[in-house]
Amino acid sequence: MNEQSGSPLAPIVERIRSQLESAEKPAPILLIGGIEAGKTATGLRLLSLLRSYGIQVGGILAPRLIKDEETIGYSLIDLATNATHPFVGLEPSEIPIGKFFMSQQGLDIARRAIESALEDKPVIFVDEMGRLELGGGGHAPAVRVLLSSDSIPVLLVRDNLVEAVLKEFGIGEHFAFHVAGMTGTDVVTEPGEQTFWHIVDSNPYPLLVTHSKAGFAESRPMHLIDRDRNTLWFATSRASRKVKQIDANPKVTVLFIDSARYNYAAFHGLAHIVQDPEREQTLWRNEWTDDWPEGPADPDYVLLRVDASRAHYLRGYTGESGTLQLR
Repeated sequence: MNEQSGSPLAPIVERIRSQLESAEKPAPILLIGGIEAGKTATGLRLLSLLRSYGIQVGGILAPRLIKDEETIGYSLIDLATNATHPFVGLEPSEIPIGKFFMSQQGLDIARRAIESALEDKPVIFVDEMGRLELGGGGHAPAVRVLLSSDSIPVLLVRDNLVEAVLKEFGIGEHFAFHVAGMTGTDVVTEPGEQTFWHIVDSNPYPLLVTHSKAGFAESRPMHLIDRDRNTLWFATSRASRKVKQIDANPKVTVLFIDSARYNYAAFHGLAHIVQDPEREQTLWRNEWTDDWPEGPADPDYVLLRVDASRAHYLRGYTGESGTLQLR
């Protein structure tokens, strides 16, 4: 993502927000891309943005599992609970998909996650719509229920199957977003990096830790409003104490803590105050007017960018942990 262009996901967020305020039946959102193009990574980033707006999200995402730079399967995340389940792997199981096998138990969990989200989640993700669904299997039954509901579907679709999916599921009006162009921002280059970003993208309100004049660490909750590959974006007050501390010492840590699931991620890097009117406008939230009455032009409103140097993480239930170099 170009730092001058604002968040490429902003049009989707605005589309969803406008649909939530409308009495008309919502039109599906399609995240479109090829194999390993970054659809799920884009879905995770969109999830984080929606949560940062207070929008309730349900459904499923299925991130790749990577070992020695090879895809060995897919896990399943229930977005209502952030719980992760086994889903697709190389070991023979009930449902063959190419060289992989999908477990019936994982598919049942996915169906329940989608259908239960219909009760109280206005936005529901389904990852992904493929040949299995076109044949009536996989997520197809739950998706048909979703498409007849008042929730906004966000469907991840292979680029070569879009027309077939639209026809098979009777989808007319929709909003298509092609993830090509975002793929370079989400390429996993180190073991454990995928797990680290899953923890980051599931928590839009981390703690920002700076250094006081006396040398002590000071922390405060912040609102993560956007993420490039290895860069975090926040909005803050130019007159705030944290800005003065960053001017004196730009080394900061951003902590993502999920105590319910014992997940923890620490993002260490250099913080910078950014003056970029276009991006300030793009990332502006109307609910901030109490803090900045003049809107994006308010002289006290600035963006805070944190560029990564290294990170570490712990996924509590599995015990997976590691340290990453993210330069």
